[in-house]
Amino acid sequence: MATDFECLKWNTTSFKPSNVLDQTEYTLALKPSHWLNLKTKGHSIKLSYLGLTQRLASLDNLNNLYVYDWSRADLKTIKTKYEHNSKLTNLTSNSLGNQIVTCSDNGKIQIWNHKLSSWKILAEFRGHYQCVRNVQYSVDNNYLISCSNDKTFKIWDCQCNKFLASNMFHRNWVNIAKFFKEDKLVVSCSRDSYVQIFDCCSGKCVAKYNLSPDFAESLSLKEEFSIAVGTNQGSVQIFDLRALKVLQKYNEHTSQVNCVQFQHKTPCLVSVSKDKKLNVYDTNEGRFLYSIDHFNEIRSMNISLDDKLLATTSFHFENEITLWTTETL
Repeated sequence: MATDFECLKWNTTSFKPSNVLDQTEYTLALKPSHWLNLKTKGHSIKLSYLGLTQRLASLDNLNNLYVYDWSRADLKTIKTKYEHNSKLTNLTSNSLGNQIVTCSDNGKIQIWNHKLSSWKILAEFRGHYQCVRNVQYSVDNNYLISCSNDKTFKIWDCQCNKFLASNMFHRNWVNIAKFFKEDKLVVSCSRDSYVQIFDCCSGKCVAKYNLSPDFAESLSLKEEFSIAVGTNQGSVQIFDLRALKVLQKYNEHTSQVNCVQFQHKTPCLVSVSKDKKLNVYDTNEGRFLYSIDHFNEIRSMNISLDDKLLATTSFHFENEITLWTTETL
């Protein structure tokens, strides 16, 4: 498919062999070590490290929000409950770690401040008329992108607290959408089986991938061109934005992939699934590395920005979050 703007043009970048790991300080090419368990009241459904701080935010199925802080000798937990009739569906944080955003099944989006051992809603956005499934910050933290069962994703200005744009190109629920390439593009995944790439300047769809009869449940982006998706039927697929085709496909999972994420400084990719497994792949060599079995379905996981820590749910118990330390080479 031809594209009509410069930032998608092929360049001279090529894949590097896995010896790049030899210069990497922290990597998941080696199995991580179990480090710390964090307790929750309900079942954790979303995890997010708060920037480069030693803190982790969590959302459970009972509308409880937590921030765990292990920067000092004693573990500190800040907790609040979203006291509304609606149910929170997802959570994310900005790259600075000073704000948390949640979304709910009544179409609302909330921006939280959690300083001074307390939680406070700073702003609330209303525009979706059905459940909001996911929300993400832009790279510069100035914008939010939300996606919903109303078949749209919407962009919001966090500085002025106002709605900016809406997209209605999908024909079914939009599961996840993220900014890409310095916020010039948006990548979105829907139950209509399409992964679509939009130009933020023109608002046009410039590329799309069809996963039919499958569809993407989760999404991760790497550097300038790599797009990884985890699907409803259990596959992990990696696309190259320059080649506009699938470069790698892994079928190690036997059930829905709930979350997929690239490690930030290495070619490792991590996926977690309903089949109770955490899988790690080397995307440079295109091979599966290893699995870590969990007690139950792994609903969420997250890798810290410095790659030192990995967080997963349901390793030993349902109401527990496990932190893992990655190894050095």
